[in-house]
Amino acid sequence: MSVRPITITEIFDASVADVWFALTNKTAFDKWYFDIEHFEAIPGFEFEFYGGSYLHHCKIIEVIPNKKISYTWVYPVYKGESVVTFELSELKDEFGPQTTLLLTHEGVESFPPDDENFSRDSFVAGWEEIIRIALKNYVENISSEKQEIN
Repeated sequence: MSVRPITITEIFDASVADVWFALTNKTAFDKWYFDIEHFEAIPGFEFEFYGGSYLHHCKIIEVIPNKKISYTWVYPVYKGESVVTFELSELKDEFGPQTTLLLTHEGVESFPPDDENFSRDSFVAGWEEIIRIALKNYVENISSEKQEIN
């Protein structure tokens, strides 16, 4: 049986620059993602955050500005390692900028199978809420605020 990664695609009514900012800026994280003490979008940078009661430890492995960021995702007290990748592409739209985001989360099957919080369904539900609600609301409001100023 082959294991398929979790993938979520979402289109945002926002520029690539606005979505990239949200994915790579600590101030933005506080508004849509997790509370991360410090963040730099450079390969090798390590960061941690709590999601619920689980400590997550991540290490950035690839950065292509305004296009792609990937990082490892582990739980220090549990077995397993996964990789999260965000990829951006610009859409041409006559009504304003749009960006497609493809989230890929590979390796979730390496986490303890006896904990339902590590189930594929749990990860899918979490990413759906994070990408389709929290991130979407954040970047589309930033984009709207910028348009009102201009």
